[in-house]
Amino acid sequence: MSKKSKAARAAAKRTGLGLLAVALLAVGLYLSGGTKEYRGAQGVEAQLAESRSLLEAMEAREPVDLNAELKRRRREQLAAQNGILVDDLAAEQQKILALTEWSEADLTRWFDNTAIMGDSIVRQTRLFHYLDAPVFAEGGIHLSVELDMLDQVEAAAPSVIFMCFGMNDVGVFEERVDRYIGRYSACIRRFQISMPEAVIYVQAILPVTDKALKDHSDYQYIDLYNAEMEKMCKELGAYFIDASFILEAMPELYAPDGVHPRREYYPMWLTYLADIAGLSNEQ
Repeated sequence: MSKKSKAARAAAKRTGLGLLAVALLAVGLYLSGGTKEYRGAQGVEAQLAESRSLLEAMEAREPVDLNAELKRRRREQLAAQNGILVDDLAAEQQKILALTEWSEADLTRWFDNTAIMGDSIVRQTRLFHYLDAPVFAEGGIHLSVELDMLDQVEAAAPSVIFMCFGMNDVGVFEERVDRYIGRYSACIRRFQISMPEAVIYVQAILPVTDKALKDHSDYQYIDLYNAEMEKMCKELGAYFIDASFILEAMPELYAPDGVHPRREYYPMWLTYLADIAGLSNEQ
C-alpha cells in the first residue's frame, strides 16, 4: 500500500472517530438534560474527554474473529456427523450413481484450497483433466517410504486433505497391516501438527476385480486394511470415507487391469468427495 493510501486511511479513521465522538457527546447531553449538567466550555470539554475515553476502550477490545467462529462450528458439525456432511448417505450414493451432468467449473471451485493425495488412481484425476492444482499423486507410490509429497501438501496449506493410499502398500506390507497403519498414522499426525486447522479424510482402498485378485494375490488384504484404516481414523480424529460403492455397482467403469477406474468414474467420485465433505454446499 502506498504512503498516500495509508495517509488517506488514517485521515478517514480520524474523521470517523471524530464523528463518533460528536455523536456520543450529543447523546450524553441529551441524557443529562442538555446544558443543565454540562454548561459552558468546561462541560463540553469534560464530555469530549469522556467520549475519547470510551473510544479508546472500544479500540482496545479484541476484535471478534468471525472466521474462527465459523471454523469452530464446522468442526463441531464434522465431529457430530463423523465427517459425513450429507443427511442421507444411501440417498447420496444413489444420486452419485445416477449422475450424468457435472461441471468442470464446479469441480475447480469445490476443490479450491484442498489437497487430494494418492497413487496412480488419483493421478488420473489430473491426467483426464478434471482437476490439476489440488492433486498430489504419483504412480506406484506407497507409504512405506518417505514422501516428498507431504512437504508439497504442507507448502500448499489446504483446509481439507483427502488421503487415498493403500493399493500399492498391500504388496509391500502384505498381512503386516500394523506396520502400514503405523506409517499412515505418522503421516496424519504430522499434518495435524503442521496444519492443525486442516480437516483430514482417509479414503478406503478401492475394490478390484476377480481377475486383478487372481493376478495379484496381495489384494486379498484390502478388506483388512480398510477395517484397520477406519479404526485409525476414529483414534486420530480423521474421517474415513468409502467410495467403493461406485465400482461395485458399475463394474463397467473398471479399466482392463481391474484396478484402475475409467475416465467416467472420476466426476462421480469427485462429486461424492465434495458432497461428503460439504464442499459442494459452500458458496
